[in-house]
Amino acid sequence: MEAQLRGYLYGLSRQLHLEPVREREVLRELQGHVEDRAQELIEKGMPPKDALHQALKHFGQPKSIARGLYEVHSRGSWLDISLAITPHLLFALLFAFNLWSEVLWVSVLLVATALVSFLGWMKDRPNWSYPWLGYCLIAPGISWVFALSALAYGAWSLVTKGSLPMGIPVYIAALVYIPVAMWLGLWIFSKVVRRDWLLASLTTLPFPFLTYWLLYFQSRRPLVESANPQFTETGGAIALVFLSLALVTALFLRIGQRVIKAVLLLVATPALAMLIWLSYEGNSGYMGMLFFSMVSVILLLSPALLEHRLGGTEESLLPQ
Repeated sequence: MEAQLRGYLYGLSRQLHLEPVREREVLRELQGHVEDRAQELIEKGMPPKDALHQALKHFGQPKSIARGLYEVHSRGSWLDISLAITPHLLFALLFAFNLWSEVLWVSVLLVATALVSFLGWMKDRPNWSYPWLGYCLIAPGISWVFALSALAYGAWSLVTKGSLPMGIPVYIAALVYIPVAMWLGLWIFSKVVRRDWLLASLTTLPFPFLTYWLLYFQSRRPLVESANPQFTETGGAIALVFLSLALVTALFLRIGQRVIKAVLLLVATPALAMLIWLSYEGNSGYMGMLFFSMVSVILLLSPALLEHRLGGTEESLLPQ
């Protein structure tokens, strides 16, 4: 492939943000059109290099071409949407029927989430697999936070009281687990961000709500005591949040314009953050509600900042 054409396609691929399989097909088709156009010009007597340059100029700038192709090819089918919203619906049922305190049901759901995420990852990461991946990453992410908190609390107790609240093997395991979990999480997340920061933001949607729910009840022990009315009364509100996440996910995958997708996430995230705060805290603590909403939005936008540092789509997506 001519270096000029390869550079054009690579610049296009960095802005296309389609599913890898679809992106390869689009780039291969576009390459064929460019080469056919260049061949027509060569047959009219134009030098090959000038003919290729003219053909690329005829198709336009990669940015404008990518925008049009994305709007056409990024819309998910109803099957894709159904698969994408399923994890949100399962978690909604988990909370609606107060099954989150049942270890068996939670374990089955987490194993199923991990299995579907793995299959989606192995099948070139279709768009519907990213909500599943988000739930799959929540467990190690939250456990990483708790491991870090345990280390910090242990260090504080050692300095202030001269003793450790837990055994030394626990802290050794935490010291090993923290860097390994961080490396693995960042490696997976960087792969998602390289593909598309909007999909990475969609992946992180459940993070602030489940983290807040866990930390809220962790501070009000026992964590999994379904008989406690304070815990069961909020199950309906949490279920509503996950139903809302399912609706946001469906709209996200059905919309073709990237700007509208970004606006959808930016509006839905603080709105749901306020809903979950009011469900737990009532009308008190407006500054806390504002802080929680801001943290949720910052988490949502963090993939966009990371994308600039990591670069765009891998060159292996280019047709050979």
